[in-house]
Amino acid sequence: MSPSQNRSNGRLFTGLILIVGGLLLLAYKMGYPIPVWVFSWQMLLIVIGILIGIKNRFQNFGWLILIAIGSFFLVEQEFAFAAFHQYFWPTFLILAGIFFILKPKRNNSGCKKKWQQDYQNTNAVNSPANVQINEDDAININSIFSGIQHTVISKNFLGGKINSVFGGVEIDCTQANIQTAACLQIEAVFSGVKLIVPQNWKVQNEMDGVFHGVDDKRKFNTINMDNDSKILTLKGSAVFAGIEIKSY
Repeated sequence: MSPSQNRSNGRLFTGLILIVGGLLLLAYKMGYPIPVWVFSWQMLLIVIGILIGIKNRFQNFGWLILIAIGSFFLVEQEFAFAAFHQYFWPTFLILAGIFFILKPKRNNSGCKKKWQQDYQNTNAVNSPANVQINEDDAININSIFSGIQHTVISKNFLGGKINSVFGGVEIDCTQANIQTAACLQIEAVFSGVKLIVPQNWKVQNEMDGVFHGVDDKRKFNTINMDNDSKILTLKGSAVFAGIEIKSY
């Protein structure tokens, strides 16, 4: 499925959810017996999680975190389990650990196709057709309740993947270089991600999210930015998260 089709489907599902929510709220105001919890912040997290899951074909864990948090506190509120909340974080950490142990290794499928296509286009002219993608040229960061700083020194940076839940990630690419277009998949939930990139890189934002921001704080120079070979594309989703782009 193409990126434009993904964005179109995402807008469709989001629109349908808003319409259904509006109809339910209208019915509630008119006196229909609709439970109050339908309009709670817990239910909002669950709906956002479902939307993100649909968008990413339920392959990333950000949607599951939101649904789990919303469901946990919704059950606690509705059934009034006084001590229920005491077990939330221990249970969450145990499940997160199990998830990372059992999670099958994947090669960033969304960005991987882009890397392979870029290599094919480049290899057709400049290099042998059987060139292999070096794993050192791509990052794979997982941050849960932690802060991670990582420096990229690859001279053929391809991007990679960042997963962050209640964490902070800083990626320093000032010593890196891009030979073909790079793609970085970011899944951030209640997190902050800082990207420090060279001044002459173009950063294209194709991320979706809710209550998020992607802020490019660089001072643009039209001469330096006129370079279509140094493109870093940001994909993925962010919920209650901020993505900051800077240069030194």
